[in-house]
Amino acid sequence: MFEHFVQSYGYYAVFLFACIEGEVAVLTAGFLCRRGLMSLEKVMLFAFLGTLFTEQGLFFIGRIFGTKLLERFPSLSSKATKAIEFLHKYDAAFIFGSRFIYGIRNISPIIIGVARISPRKFSLLNVPAALIWSVLVAGAGYVFADVLESTKGPILCIQLMALAVLVTALWYFWHNKKKGSTESPRDG
Repeated sequence: MFEHFVQSYGYYAVFLFACIEGEVAVLTAGFLCRRGLMSLEKVMLFAFLGTLFTEQGLFFIGRIFGTKLLERFPSLSSKATKAIEFLHKYDAAFIFGSRFIYGIRNISPIIIGVARISPRKFSLLNVPAALIWSVLVAGAGYVFADVLESTKGPILCIQLMALAVLVTALWYFWHNKKKGSTESPRDG
């Protein structure tokens, strides 16, 4: 039953989830490709189309309605101003790289549209970035499944997860310590 669902609706799900922050769905689809339940080429294609469709659409929303949205939500205006300044300084790198930063992928094209970057320039950078993102994320899911299937896979997976938890905890404690040392003491 699960196999039938994946084979019937899996590619549409990849497309839809790629429209939002869809890394987990595309990774999972890549994993299912290794299991023979989906085609890796089709997963990459549907992920590419979903993310490209969304990014291009959000760019034009930002270009057409972005200034009005920022006027309506002034709390976002200062953040958007900083992002636009950064964008004008590093435009090509920002346009290409923002797709690979989880959490800002869907807001970035709106900011890029507000910044009045030309649609041609955006598309020339966005299309290859979308293609690379699709191939890398789906491919990572495929490779991860391959690692798990090897005899050392489960042990390696546990070690990598433990390392990720350790690095995250160290970063968290370092960041909070740094934040605490920069705050000035309150006058009592």
